[in-house]
Amino acid sequence: MNARNYLIALVVAVVINAAAFVGMDLVVRSALNSAQHAMVAPNSVIPVLPVITVRPTHEEVRAAFAGQDLASAAHPDFGMPFYSFAAKPTAANKG
Repeated sequence: MNARNYLIALVVAVVINAAAFVGMDLVVRSALNSAQHAMVAPNSVIPVLPVITVRPTHEEVRAAFAGQDLASAAHPDFGMPFYSFAAKPTAANKG
């Protein structure tokens, strides 16, 4: 009688594990299917943000403060940095 209970418990455990493996297989197949549909074609063009031009550039700042301590230098003619988004959008190849 006792061996029968162990056998039933073993069969139930195997069935539960089999169901878990089947469920995981379905989830993995679904994820792979979704990923294949979402993949970008290798020769397609991916839109990217336009180039941002920052003024003054690093070289302009270095030239303006050449030989001076940046913490104590006050230059009223030195303009505030600004960002230019006026450039046309560009596109980059995936490669």
